Amino acid sequence: MIHDPRFQPHVRLFNVLMIFVFLGLLPQAVFAIPAFGRKYGKPCQTCHVAIPKLNDFGERVRVNGYQLPGTMESTAPWSIQAIHFSGMLHEMFVQRTIKSNMQAVPPTGLPGNGQYDVNSFRDLGGHIWMGGVLGRHLSFFAALGIEQELEVEAGRFKSPVGVHWEQAFFAWNNVLSSGTGRLNFRFGRFELELPYSSLRRLSSGLSPYEVYAIRPVLGAANLSSSKVGASVYGAYSFGVNRIIYDGSLVNGTNGNFDTNTKKDFYGRLALSRYFDGVLKKITVGGLGYFGSQNLKDLPGNPFPNEAMLDYWDDESQLNVHITPENAAFTRIGLDASLDLVMLGYHLNIFGQYLVGHDDDIDMTDEDMPYLAGDVGGEEDEHAAHKTLAPASGAHTWIVRPFDYTGGFIGADIILIPTKLYLSPRLDWVNVGNQLADQVNGVDVRMMGSYDVVVGGDTTTYMWGDGMPWTMTGEANDITRITVQLHYHPIQPVAMMIEVGRQTNMFGYPEPPLAMYNPSWVAGMGRVVKVDSSWLMLMIMFAF
Repeated sequence: MIHDPRFQPHVRLFNVLMIFVFLGLLPQAVFAIPAFGRKYGKPCQTCHVAIPKLNDFGERVRVNGYQLPGTMESTAPWSIQAIHFSGMLHEMFVQRTIKSNMQAVPPTGLPGNGQYDVNSFRDLGGHIWMGGVLGRHLSFFAALGIEQELEVEAGRFKSPVGVHWEQAFFAWNNVLSSGTGRLNFRFGRFELELPYSSLRRLSSGLSPYEVYAIRPVLGAANLSSSKVGASVYGAYSFGVNRIIYDGSLVNGTNGNFDTNTKKDFYGRLALSRYFDGVLKKITVGGLGYFGSQNLKDLPGNPFPNEAMLDYWDDESQLNVHITPENAAFTRIGLDASLDLVMLGYHLNIFGQYLVGHDDDIDMTDEDMPYLAGDVGGEEDEHAAHKTLAPASGAHTWIVRPFDYTGGFIGADIILIPTKLYLSPRLDWVNVGNQLADQVNGVDVRMMGSYDVVVGGDTTTYMWGDGMPWTMTGEANDITRITVQLHYHPIQPVAMMIEVGRQTNMFGYPEPPLAMYNPSWVAGMGRVVKVDSSWLMLMIMFAF
């Protein structure tokens, strides 16, 4: 139970909720809004626990190529009269308190010691979905996301709106002509077959599955983002049991082009069993993701910047892809889910445990250029970009692993069928090998200095951890608890109220532009001592 008074809903918001509850309890027709509901003449709850979360029947429709289980449509692509699509709009109000516990001056972009209150309407966003059957074995699905972002530039706030492909793929369904999706192939951009979809969860955008979304540096792969590649997947039922499987070969670059020749592999296997008593269904499964990535080439990372690339090109005719080696990483997890009926209420209890490891996330090496002004009074535009290679001429690499463990446990409870849902969830992550931690027992990132002599002139460079230990301390744990009420006053409209609290946050502090040397990890994320609590109201309209 959360007792923090900041979680208590505002009186006006409570009154609004009561009005929606009253309207929602009035008699009304239940009708389908999304594309597949219109196509088959079925209400939304045929496939959804509550939009957007799929129920067991909806999962069977999805794995069967967006066709009703047991059917295989044979409409030829050239005879299709219309493309089925649907969309969703949402508006959000957030009342949020951010408290920084840092006892030092933080880098740009992170709050200093103190408390900050934010009350804000978030601009309109939404999704557009398109999908359907193009013949006996071919289907497609595409989803566009429309989101407003928060950017801070030169101390001023900006709110750009971006449109991006969440998914866009073709599928060759029912290769075995089973009508149940036993064997399917997919090609394009798609969400991994995670145990719990990040795109179809009931919790809001303020509460992602943290253990899926966490990544060591900006641009690095994370499980929750859609991937470009191909997969084989399906489900096989026998008696009261059902096996679900997936094997995917993908780029590990979150939908971007890949800069290395190695592909990432994701696999999942789960077993479900059905019952007739209080326990209706139990599912246990496991997943594994095995990949490699060239961290310097990933979008969003601060280095190498344009000045470095120009220097390498002008002075050495080097391509940045030549010297760095790809860094391997793994994600291994176990999950479980229970469907129950207790005291007349249907509920789904679910959980995930995940272990993550990156072999090396250090994007610096000892013979890269330094960017700290003129050296020795030279007027050459590249005078400051001095490369300090070891006397042997051999490359020396700093190896820094990144490890974390974490997971979540939650429940979706149907209080009033088709009307009212309650969704509490606890997320936690423990991050190891942070920036201020030791490497092989040595404090390689302690503040210090060294001298560089060029042409008889000496220049002093500073290096080390520009984000003092007092900002992180022992704060390796991230915890978040959320409770959401998900309500449908009328069928095409959904309203969500969520309260949440997160202790410690995960950020991506960057080094000063003048500091680039072997003792710095560029753009590495770490747990910082910033807490947050919030009250969120979101209204969605599906059409």
